[in-house]
Amino acid sequence: MFRKAMKLMIPLGIVAVAGILAMVMVGSREELKPSGAVEPLPHVQAIEVTLAQVPISIVAHGNVTSRYELELASEVTGRIDWVASEFQPGAMVEAGTVLLRIDPVNYQLALAQAKAALATANIALADARALKRQAAIGEGELNIEAARQRIVKAEQDLAYTEIKAPFNAVIDKQLVEFGQFVSTGQPVARLLSSDTAEVTLPVTPAEAGFLESSMGAPVLLSAQIGERQQQWQATLQRIEARVDQASRVIPVIVEVQAPYDTSIHSHRLPLGLFVEATLPGEPVSSAVRLPSSVLHADDSVFVFADGALRRKRVNVVHRAGGTVVINGGLEPGDLVVSTRLDLMFEGMKVELSNG
Repeated sequence: MFRKAMKLMIPLGIVAVAGILAMVMVGSREELKPSGAVEPLPHVQAIEVTLAQVPISIVAHGNVTSRYELELASEVTGRIDWVASEFQPGAMVEAGTVLLRIDPVNYQLALAQAKAALATANIALADARALKRQAAIGEGELNIEAARQRIVKAEQDLAYTEIKAPFNAVIDKQLVEFGQFVSTGQPVARLLSSDTAEVTLPVTPAEAGFLESSMGAPVLLSAQIGERQQQWQATLQRIEARVDQASRVIPVIVEVQAPYDTSIHSHRLPLGLFVEATLPGEPVSSAVRLPSSVLHADDSVFVFADGALRRKRVNVVHRAGGTVVINGGLEPGDLVVSTRLDLMFEGMKVELSNG
């Protein structure tokens, strides 16, 4: 019995001794003194606001198109017996160039017959006048006029056997071949005028408002061709009085004169090219241009004042190229915070960085 009591008491004694030693060690530990360290404040950078007149440029993109597009059709019927070497897609032709010729034999015959009919009508009229037959004289005069009109029609049809380019153009599509039989009204080619090119640029209604006073202003077009960035001068021609229902943008048309003339442009401006246009807009007064990264929710910014952040609502009038133009809500000398912290709130203590 005694042995069992001893076996039970020994572990309890060890635990008690360990507890006493622990208490003694904790009680004898030297009390830690405050280090006096201060948690560092977040560092931010800021941009000082200077209000001035800020120029506005609208950047848009579009395809170069011809001002006039024509589906050229044959005005007579017959077989094509000659085709010009320029009559092929992509070729440039001048106004009046004969593109193809339809066999003229039938139309030459029709012209000869019309002239013969006129001669016969003149003889009949002379006989009627000699015999003083008034009814025959009236009929003869009508026959002569009809014969003259048939000659005009025959000469016109004969001229139509040569199909010509009505203006300086680029051949977009060749729709017939040598030896093919064509009918009156059948399309033979699709032509794109080359004297004037247009670019239709989609802009938002807000951007279009900056362009209303810029009619006739120069516009810079640019595109990458080969290794070089080429540029062309254009003119702001018009702003369409409609909003596209699908895209909700307003089409703006710019015009390029003589796009293929290298004496005017450093490089030809081919039709169909996708270009970037820089449109000059009306400048904004009493405004400042800032990086778009300074904007927070609800078009607000943080300014640094008295060692803390202060939130201000601003009026943004234009956004483009990673920048915003603000013309309300800021005062000259305001320090707009450009640093984005993970957490930013009104009254937050920060330190302004010299960098």
